Amino acid sequence: MKSKRYCRPLSPLERYSLVINTVSPYRVDGIIEGDGELDINRLRQAVAHAAEANPAIRVRLRGWLGYCRWVDSGQPPRVYEVLDSLWDGQSEQYMPGYEHRLDAAAGGACSDIFLVHGRDGKLRLLFRGVHAALDGRGMTFWITEVFRALRGEPLLGSGSLLTDQDIQEKFATEVALAPAGPPAKPCIAVVPAAPEARETRFIWRRVILSGHRRLMLGKLACFLAAYARIQSEGDVAFTCPIDYRGLRTQAMSLGNLTGFIRLSIDPDDKPTDVMRQLKHRVENFADCRQIPGIRRIQWIPLAYMARQLRRSLDTILFTPNVHMPTGGVVSMGVLQREDFSCEGFSAHAIYAIPGAVGKLNVVFTEHGSETIITIAAPAAYNHQGQLDVMIHALAQHFKSQLTPVIKDATMNVAGAML
Repeated sequence: MKSKRYCRPLSPLERYSLVINTVSPYRVDGIIEGDGELDINRLRQAVAHAAEANPAIRVRLRGWLGYCRWVDSGQPPRVYEVLDSLWDGQSEQYMPGYEHRLDAAAGGACSDIFLVHGRDGKLRLLFRGVHAALDGRGMTFWITEVFRALRGEPLLGSGSLLTDQDIQEKFATEVALAPAGPPAKPCIAVVPAAPEARETRFIWRRVILSGHRRLMLGKLACFLAAYARIQSEGDVAFTCPIDYRGLRTQAMSLGNLTGFIRLSIDPDDKPTDVMRQLKHRVENFADCRQIPGIRRIQWIPLAYMARQLRRSLDTILFTPNVHMPTGGVVSMGVLQREDFSCEGFSAHAIYAIPGAVGKLNVVFTEHGSETIITIAAPAAYNHQGQLDVMIHALAQHFKSQLTPVIKDATMNVAGAML
């Protein structure tokens, strides 16, 4: 008997992600960097095999307004090969496809892959996915499935149709009984934007620290908050995504199964205070609280919402306001290099590029012996090098936090103004 075609609803949050994607390429980008070689045909075969077991990676948008659905196209993500690349994995400079938008709203593909042979002798696999169709954990699962296929191992596979809206509706009663939390306040930025060059084009940088650090999310939030208050006085808050998988559901899905929590950082807060606040808010189901009125988004044309967003970009990105916090801090957890390696290729760095949204976004991954931090922001926040100065200060701060055992660790600071 022929299996039923994969099809899941487009949630309101995913719909608004499509709107953001019309302004800036709003994606989930995962990078595997290592040594060795991979044959392009072998990779394409593995991608097709993994996509067969995970049809959510093959979806296209179909339907109109509230009737939109993600529908399996049967076509695996395309794999491109880039030879003799100048891209070094440290920033967006020379990065293949960085400014190219995956036009999912027009029914285009939601994911693709670049096999990049660097002039520096490194091989990089760039997995891209439009954020409206999948989230960070979904992308991580997809990449590991491709590597399982490359190693000839059985695939886990997923055909889950769950959406973030399903999870939020499931826990609506708990949300209603829980305290709402403090009201949002206008938030200052970590670094000042250049008033004469308010570019909405996003840039990113990478920092590599040796060693595993406890409470890294809290430490990053506290450092960024303190740095922001050096520039100006005001309230500081960060968005923190909460993965529903293993917390609110046991299902594995490539789609968006993520809720969001807003963490307020007071001047005297320590990393333990931040983590305690995070734990308290998760225990009170704050991650399941829907944005008021978000369901109406399903019935508003994308083009209209995109025009409204463009008109308000200057206010949203470059002024303190209640809608956009200081930034976002994301932990991708501890990843094992062997899960991203195969015959002929050995991974030594796994990291993600923060989505092109907001004033500042920070993502970090840990590999046991390394912590990789990537930071993205609108180019206006680096028009005079101010973002690079902050990144250099961040690297120096965490170098001073190293234990004596790893005090001589070297760090690779991308674009830092030394």
